[in-house]
Amino acid sequence: MYDFMKSKALTSRVPRILPDIRELIDAARQRVAVAANLTMVELYWNIGRMIAQDIQKNEKRAEYGEQLLTELAAILTHEYGAGYSRANLQDMRRFCAAFEICQTVSSKSPIENIRQTLSGLSVPAGSGNIDQGVDGKVQTLSGPFTTRLSIDFRKHFTVGWSHYRLLLGQTDPQKRCFYFEQAAQQRWSVRELGRQIESALFERVALSRDTRKLISLEKKKGPPEVVRYDDVFKDPYVLDFLGLKGAYSEKDLEAAIIRNLEQFLSELGSDFCFVGRQFPMRIDDTDYYLDLLFFHRRLRCLVAIDLKLGTFTAADKGQMDLYLAWLKEHEWHEGENEPVGLILCSSKKRQHVELLLRHGPHKMRVSEYLTRLPAKRVFEERLRLYGRLLDGGGLRTERPQRE
Repeated sequence: MYDFMKSKALTSRVPRILPDIRELIDAARQRVAVAANLTMVELYWNIGRMIAQDIQKNEKRAEYGEQLLTELAAILTHEYGAGYSRANLQDMRRFCAAFEICQTVSSKSPIENIRQTLSGLSVPAGSGNIDQGVDGKVQTLSGPFTTRLSIDFRKHFTVGWSHYRLLLGQTDPQKRCFYFEQAAQQRWSVRELGRQIESALFERVALSRDTRKLISLEKKKGPPEVVRYDDVFKDPYVLDFLGLKGAYSEKDLEAAIIRNLEQFLSELGSDFCFVGRQFPMRIDDTDYYLDLLFFHRRLRCLVAIDLKLGTFTAADKGQMDLYLAWLKEHEWHEGENEPVGLILCSSKKRQHVELLLRHGPHKMRVSEYLTRLPAKRVFEERLRLYGRLLDGGGLRTERPQRE
């Protein structure tokens, strides 16, 4: 065992060089991890490319493809382990179809790549190699909404295989492109990417009337591991799956939600458990009925949802305060957090919401809902604005988009 008291002269020098040595070790470990990650991404993309090309050569593509994946999985899992299961091979095939690698890790020797491409985890000089796609043509990202996305390892070196598997779940090309670019720019972890997808960041950006405020809120958010009730709720909620047209009442809205409860739960986000509709509350000799009642597992609290057709008013806040007070008195169980409220309205005014919710005995949020999506042009304009503002420069000068 080393005697740290053996030499005063030696120990006096150690603190001067120890931080530099630690920095070298940590940087080397990080470079090795990134190099291994990029190599895995390239490997899986090439496996998917080879599978796709082989299937294309066969006349009975569908039948042959099923058989090929099954037989390949049986052999590869036996030789290399569970990472080459049939499901994973199918993901590799889908990966190649959805993305195009424009710079390969293997364009130079591994040592040269680690030195140049990953040195300091910075953008290297040089463009590397250009791969060809399944159809033999080079695919590049010419705009923010190109269907097939280009991977440049100098830019996307923090996006790993687990990120890509999450991205493959986004069937909408605009969504996939948005989350792909944001994951690279913001260096999101896999968990953070999943949280942003789950919180519908794409929809909130595209539908936000105040992009600068949304950017400020995103930058102020704490670590994703911390579950806060403010982070659980969205604004707005997209309820286009309800199929509501023309004039409809609050009862029509509620009935449509119940008919499409599975999709509504998906829009709310994970961990919401349905408790009941028209939940009865008797106060004095008056009967009240809460539109929808849920329980959130991670927040460990009841969530009261009140549906409103018109613009949010002070009376709506007062009614929710009454509901939450009753729930705290009669339905709040030991070990749970206080009930929270969500008022879903067709429109709201910012100052009314801020003033009414700034002080009060209960936690609640006011969110808008949309039963129809705006034009594609509006989506694209707001997504581009979000990208510019998040990069930094335009946050103080850009004005929010108006419809």
